[in-house]
Amino acid sequence: MKTTNNKWLSSKEAINYAKLRSCDLMHYRIQGKLKFEKRGNAYFYTKDSIDDIKK
Repeated sequence: MKTTNNKWLSSKEAINYAKLRSCDLMHYRIQGKLKFEKRGNAYFYTKDSIDDIKK
């Protein structure tokens, strides 16, 4: 079984970490550029996918 130590960030944490606006985060999510997971009404993003966007 493959395990990953990838850290998940909430939307607010991702915005602060990547210095993005919330609408930019949403657009990246819709375009498939971010790996995300929806838990209830909240979105969580992998730190690795946000690092890829920042490059």
